[in-house]
Order: sequence, then structure tokens, then C-alpha cells
Amino acid sequence: MQKHNLPPQLTNEHLVKPSRRDLIQSVTCLLAAPLFGQSTQDVVARLRLDQPGPQISRHIYGQFIEHLGGVIYDGIWVGPESKIPNIRGIRQAFVEAMKQIRVPNFRWPGGCFADEYHWRDGIGPREQRPRTYNMWQADYPGKDKGVEPNAFGTHEFIDLCRLTGAEPYLAANVGSGSPREFHEWVLYCNAPEGTVSVADLRVRNGAKEPFNVRYWGVGNEPWGCGGNFKPEEYATEYRRFVTQYPYAYGQPFLIAAGPNGGARDGHLSWTRGFFQAMQGHGPRLLPHGWALHYYTGQRRSAKLPANSPDRFYDVLEAGLRMDTLIEEHWKVMGEFDKEHRTKLVVDEWGVWQPREEQQVLGPRYVLSQHGTLRDALHAALTLDIFNRHAEKLAMCNLAQTINCLHSLFAARGDQFVRLPTYYVFAMYQPHMDARRLPLEMEAGTFTAKSGQETVTLPRLAGSASRSDQSVLVTLVNPHLEMPVRLRVELSGGQAREARAQVLTHEDPYVEHDVGKPEVVQPRPLRVELNSAGTVLSVEVPAHAVVAIQLRVA
Repeated sequence: MQKHNLPPQLTNEHLVKPSRRDLIQSVTCLLAAPLFGQSTQDVVARLRLDQPGPQISRHIYGQFIEHLGGVIYDGIWVGPESKIPNIRGIRQAFVEAMKQIRVPNFRWPGGCFADEYHWRDGIGPREQRPRTYNMWQADYPGKDKGVEPNAFGTHEFIDLCRLTGAEPYLAANVGSGSPREFHEWVLYCNAPEGTVSVADLRVRNGAKEPFNVRYWGVGNEPWGCGGNFKPEEYATEYRRFVTQYPYAYGQPFLIAAGPNGGARDGHLSWTRGFFQAMQGHGPRLLPHGWALHYYTGQRRSAKLPANSPDRFYDVLEAGLRMDTLIEEHWKVMGEFDKEHRTKLVVDEWGVWQPREEQQVLGPRYVLSQHGTLRDALHAALTLDIFNRHAEKLAMCNLAQTINCLHSLFAARGDQFVRLPTYYVFAMYQPHMDARRLPLEMEAGTFTAKSGQETVTLPRLAGSASRSDQSVLVTLVNPHLEMPVRLRVELSGGQAREARAQVLTHEDPYVEHDVGKPEVVQPRPLRVELNSAGTVLSVEVPAHAVVAIQLRVA
């Protein structure tokens, strides 16, 4: 069985107080040759331990699963009769792995699939559920072409959430559904037994207690697959769907479908058009969340080899656009909502590879991609951006958790493998619900060639947070060859103990795949404190993610 080096929580047995001998050894370590034999870059950072800022919501580390390719069927759902170890039909290995990273939420059933999904098709005895059309499975081979079996429905999804400790986030059907269908789904999930009839239907289907779903999305990508609306048209639809929301059975967090961040202009016109159309309708109708989607493509390097420096830097630089998108859309939202009652939600994000590099698990695994170290660096850069914008963000969801696009896992039959991005989420766990700390770095930038253009990336990027006496500093070095020798000056307190882990590999283009060993896993990295506990020294290898945990006074 594959051993998984998950980062342990910060405990005394894992920590070493710096001794005089350790400090002498640290000087030797810092002056020695870097991990992969290249020259180093010196960077100085300052961290204020006594200035905790906004809370980094755990929901920023959320996940997205859709009825697409092998995400649900064969990825998560194997069926209760399967020889694959499962819990009531849900792949056991998936449940255990998600519990280990404390997954905060799942968004389901889509995605574009949400706007053709009718929730009543997925309840009741599974053998009696209808087989319906899934246009997003139209590329399937054989008799499964375009068929949705509805074996995984609302009850199975709630079971997954309860097994893993995640909160459910349900996306309602605006594209082909109705406000009544939406409201009845809410009542089915949240009304107590003996109230409305659909609550008793839930009980007859085996769930006596309400599901207490709080997060509800109103459609998906209405500018495209969700209806091809104009922003003012979608604003009208949004109001229709939420005006009669059944508030008697819990206060919801309603999420409106926002812009396509991949558009050349960032789709600011969609955000401005929606909020302009919402003016004059009262603050109660404002959404609690505004959902931005942004997938990283390879505009400059799509025709070049996947394992080329051009592609490597193109993907990482394009991912950094997330920072600008958050700033720009937040500013536009503030023009109409000065109190910022509506928070940003990024409920689809990740790397989207060129078409010829998809379906790597087989023809029926639509949009399946190789899991790479580069994608892990992209995820870490993105999560650090989210952390730095914690006051603006209510939730974010990686697309998609398994067997599709930028995944944590690949599964096929009885084979199941963690991809490098999974370990980023493991290393970043202590940020969840911690308070952001100001981390200032004088890192500078470097330039690299990507296709016929030049891209600019930071020498080092990161974020920091504090929860009680525990501090986490996460760092990303996107350079293919040059390590960074980092000196962190601490103020407003002292660090008593420190430890670090690194995620990297000698081969920056390494991939994980089913049937192959997981060669990219976190491993210990030497980190040193001075005797006063005010200066931290660490060497961050090239193409690496580093997590440093401190115990502070």
C-alpha cells in the first residue's frame, strides 16, 4: 500500500528548540549547495505576529464535483454492490482522503450539469429512478453515451458530506428549471417532518432529520451554458428565484452566478450589469455571494510540449491573474454595494489543459488530466492569493476534485491515487479559519520566455496566518532552477519552535497517474531560528511549495 506523508499537526514531539549546535549546523546548511545544484537568490521577509487580520474562512478550501466524465461515477460513486471498498456505495478511499484534509464543503451537482438537472430524478429507490439525458456526457462511448443513471442524487450527496464532514453547497437549475422546483428542493432538504409534504417525502426516502443545507447557488454560468442571458436578464431571473425563498426553514447563503474570469476583459461588464440591474430592489434581494469562475489556460504555449519551460511558466503566470480579478470585481461590486454585503465566491478555478491532453484515463473520463507538480504550484499560488484576500472571499471551490481538470485524485476501477495538488491542500490545512498575518517580502520578480512572449513571475510568493499560538507560513518558489535563501524577521512576538515541509521533485514535470507510485509527497525541510526566536532562516528549493509552522510565545 502506498504510504502518504501527510503533514502532521504542530505538536511538541515534532518540534525542536534551536540549540547552539543546531545554529552552527544551520549556517553550514545554508551555505551548502542547494537541493538541485543551482545558485540561490536571497530574499528578506518581515512577519508581524501581533497583527492578526481577517479570518481565512475554511470554505476557501472547498471542492467542486459534477456529473461529468468520471467525477461521480467511478470516481466517487462505485455502488454498494461493488468489490471496491465503499461506504454505502461511496468509494472508501475517497472518503478517508477527504477527511484527512478536513474538506469544508462540496459544490454539486454542477457546473453546467446543474442547469439540466431535476432533483426529483435523483431521489427514491435507485432501481426506480429514471435514466435521463446528460448532454455533457455526449462524448461517452457505447451505450452510456449521453445517459445519466441518477444513481447518485441528493441523499447520496448528503451522505458524502456527512461522511467527510463537509457542508453541502447545492446549485439550483435556472437554465431549464423553475423557482417552484428550486423552492421545493429547499423544502425537501430543510423542512422538518410533519410540515410540508415534500419533507414527509424525504422521510419516506429514509432521512427523518432535515439536511440543513445553507449554501444555495442560483444557476451556473448564465452568460453561457446556464441560459445565454444578458446580465440584466439574469438579474431578473435571480430575483424570481429568491423572492419567494422559504426562509421559515433556515437562513440561506445565496450565491448568484457571476462572471467568466477567462474573458479578455475579465468580464467586468457582467458584474457591473448585474449589480446595476439589482439597484432599487432592496438589500434583502442582494446575493450573499457572487461567483467568479476562472480557469487557467495556456494562451501562449498550448502548441508547445506539456513538459516545456514555456508551458510551465505560462500556466503559473496565467494563474496569478486571479489576484487582479478579485481586486477588479471587488471594486466594481463596491460601486453598488458600498458596505460589501455581497462577498466574492470563486466556485470554479484551476488549470484547464489543451484538449489533446485530456481524457488521459480513457475515453469516458471527460476532461481528465495528468496530475503534475506544476499544477500543485499553481494551486499553492492561488490559495495564497485567496488567503491574502480573506476579507473579500466567502468560499472557493477547486474544479474538480477527482478525475476531471485540476484534480486532487485520479481513480479508475479499483485504482486510486492522490495527485500532487492534494498535498498542497494537506500542507495548507492550518490556514483554515486562522487569522491572516501581514507577510511582507522583498522578493522581486524574474522573467521567462513563453512561446513568443515574455512572462513575469515573483521570485517567491506566500501568505501567513495565526491560530492561537500556532503560525503557518506558506511559500511558493515558481522558478524552475533557482532556490531562494529566505530570512524572515519576526516582530510582535517570538517563535519558540519551528518545523517545515517541502513539496517538490527533482523533475519539475513529474506526473502522478493511476497504477504508478506517488513520488511527489511532502517531506521534512530544515528550518532554523536564532536564539532569540526573532529570525527564521530556510532555503526554499526551486519549483517547490513550503509550509513552515511556528509555535509562538
